[in-house]
Amino acid sequence: MNERKPIGQLLKERGFITEEYIRFALLEQKATRERLGEILTRLGLVTELEVARVLAEQAGLPFEDLSTVTPDPKALLKVSPAFAKQREVLPLRIEEGALVVALSDPFNFPLQEAISRVSGMRIKPVVAARSQINRASERFYYFLESPPEKELEKVTERLRENPNAEVNIEDLIEKLLIVATGKRATDIHITPSEKTTQVFFRIDGVLEPFWIFPRVIHSRLIGAIKVRAGMDIAEVRLPQDGRMHFAFLGEEYDLRVSTVRTPPGENMVIRILPVGSAVHHLSTLGFTEEEVALIKEIFERPYGMFLVTGPTGSGKTTTLYAGLRLLNLLEKNVLTAEDPIEYRLPLARQTQVNEEAGYTFARAIRHFLRQDPDVILVGEVRDEETAEMAVRSALTGHLFLSTLHTNDALSTIYRLKDLGISSDLLASSLLGASAQRLIRKLCPYCREEYHPPAELLTYYNLPRDHTYFRGKGCEFCGGRGYLGRIVVTEIFRVSNRIRALIAEDAPLVKIAEVARGEGMKSLRDSAREKVLEGITTVEEIRRVIG
Repeated sequence: MNERKPIGQLLKERGFITEEYIRFALLEQKATRERLGEILTRLGLVTELEVARVLAEQAGLPFEDLSTVTPDPKALLKVSPAFAKQREVLPLRIEEGALVVALSDPFNFPLQEAISRVSGMRIKPVVAARSQINRASERFYYFLESPPEKELEKVTERLRENPNAEVNIEDLIEKLLIVATGKRATDIHITPSEKTTQVFFRIDGVLEPFWIFPRVIHSRLIGAIKVRAGMDIAEVRLPQDGRMHFAFLGEEYDLRVSTVRTPPGENMVIRILPVGSAVHHLSTLGFTEEEVALIKEIFERPYGMFLVTGPTGSGKTTTLYAGLRLLNLLEKNVLTAEDPIEYRLPLARQTQVNEEAGYTFARAIRHFLRQDPDVILVGEVRDEETAEMAVRSALTGHLFLSTLHTNDALSTIYRLKDLGISSDLLASSLLGASAQRLIRKLCPYCREEYHPPAELLTYYNLPRDHTYFRGKGCEFCGGRGYLGRIVVTEIFRVSNRIRALIAEDAPLVKIAEVARGEGMKSLRDSAREKVLEGITTVEEIRRVIG
């Protein structure tokens, strides 16, 4: 067996960290006596997933990202919950008579022997992040022992037999939230109809029916959530917004609640935002090497403004934080204002806006300028005051990063003009913009060859003699054929020629022509590449891109 390299060296070779980060972590190690990998993850310099990836590569074993994995109950039953939690392992599935087990230390061979002994099966180890193993173990053994769906069935049956039956509404809300987070839902829709209350989950960008209760529960359910979210339960005619917190098995979520009045009653949507997630690397989000290099070039500029655009839930903040990891954060004073703080980046100075207290995005920028910043990141540019302060910070020697709601990257120019930014100031401050969408990835467990419709191949200029794939649907992806999402993007860089066109108020068509001539790829081009690589389907492009 080849000599094992130090974990820091492996991470450096894969481009996840630099020599400066290793030296800084070694200084921390003298003070804390922690393992180097633990220090690097605690400081946010790498993620546990990246450490697990290089360990898997070193051991010659598969790597599993458990964020999209649902273990087979038959596999879970092969190992007791106590053993799995104590030894930090997770049975995933049974393949060809072997038990596939996730573990964080691929070189702990006595542990592998112990798993084989207690399960009575030959095991096939895969490597995963320790925190993911522990969270998944807690969650899925809980589901195995106390299925929330059974409690929901009891409530439905009780109300069907007696509409006035007592129901523990708080417990019902908890069960809905537990199931939603377990299924990786980003939104819960509670919709009234004439006779029922329908519950939908948005999973991987698509709404899916989850449960239907008798209509009698609707006002009680909506009222209880409004109380928890700090909303006015007496007001049922006007739209309202609120927020609340949810914690389950050590995981915390920030919930944004919104209601609107419809003829059958109040319709409610709950947005689920995980708190304190680790920051990804751009390459793991789906960006190509060329796109990573382009973003790195922009982020390394000493001053100017870069904006990420797209609809709600398209991963804009995730991309901005991943971009920050391209910088040497030991040399940069990074200040952020967010609503809420979605990612943990210990080397940045992160703050959360509080509009009720007067701490808005615009006010945050104004105060940040007195904090000797190199980089300023705010959650969103959505009003004239924030746009004005953003341009001011970009023109006074700071790199300004934020998000904006537009359909494509070039529309950033018109949107900022709508917010009162003059053409000459915009030309002087804007470094570039990117637009992105999230498309579903094919399920790796049920991926099969197929022939897409000829008209779609023609429309997207795809070759007919290529081998295409789709997911036929299986137990691991819930019959969807897709599992997880990946980014498609178009990145617009402001060159000197484009800068002159912006200052001249040139038509967007002219700017687009020059940008394409300089190599800008469109969202459609990016999505097309993902189809040719067998990552997604033509039908998914049509759903997301149009």
